[in-house]
Amino acid sequence: MKKLMFVLIATMFLVPVVLAVNQKQTEPLDKITFIHYKDGTIKEVGKAVSRETCYKLMGVKWNTLPVKYVINPTNPQGLTQKFVTSTISTSAETWDAATSKELFGDSFSVNDKVQYGVQDDQNAITFGDYSNNNVIAVTAVWYTRHGKQIVEFDQLYNTRFTWGDATSNPAVMDLQNIATHELGHAVGLSDLYTPTCTAVTMFGYSNNGEIQKRTPESADITGLQKMYGV
Repeated sequence: MKKLMFVLIATMFLVPVVLAVNQKQTEPLDKITFIHYKDGTIKEVGKAVSRETCYKLMGVKWNTLPVKYVINPTNPQGLTQKFVTSTISTSAETWDAATSKELFGDSFSVNDKVQYGVQDDQNAITFGDYSNNNVIAVTAVWYTRHGKQIVEFDQLYNTRFTWGDATSNPAVMDLQNIATHELGHAVGLSDLYTPTCTAVTMFGYSNNGEIQKRTPESADITGLQKMYGV
């Protein structure tokens, strides 16, 4: 009888623990997708602000660092794997340099099977066709509703544009320029469309030959440091 009572008591204490674990594992995720357009008619959103305050936070961030990401360098334009991976890594390092936290570090791998838009606990950076001639790239970010923690991001660079290094060919869409902007979304920064903020990295429009977004501006860095520290 005593043995049976012990088993029942132990079971009563175990059940809440198991339920708590299951609840944590099944916590619903929210998703936001940022669409990066070419040019576009600049329409003022809200009041004009000074350049020093030209940043917008998503309200979520990574709690576990550094962030590991996977690059699928496959593209129809003949860009070499070395060019793609080194360019994206350079863009990631510019955000690392803006805060004492190691956001990305050198934590990336290469996998030609990884895909955009699949919530699979892999932060995928890919090339592919996006069915809009004016969309340069898209970044999807998944995060927890309650913990406000980013758990995954995926990126797609639209192959309807010709990608490359705009310092040597101003007719192409500069990969480093766009990757730096998109990786800003990956760590918790939103787009800006206010006309007074056109010079910052997180401004929502870009064009062929543009390279000014290759490195974060002071306002971008201020926003980043609000989340991750100086």
